[in-house]
Amino acid sequence: MKLKIATACAFALFLAACGQNEPVPVALNPEPIYDKYGTPSCAPGYVVATSASGQTVCSPVDG
Repeated sequence: MKLKIATACAFALFLAACGQNEPVPVALNPEPIYDKYGTPSCAPGYVVATSASGQTVCSPVDG
């Protein structure tokens, strides 16, 4: 009887774990998008910046 209860509980936990939605990954610092003239632009909420190594990056807007 205990084995049946333990098996039922394990199966219920398995089903509950499978029913969870996976989180959607979000890019923390998206890379800039370049237009046909080579001008970089970033998604809303980000500004074009230059890193210490000289790379063009998108940085979050403060505020």
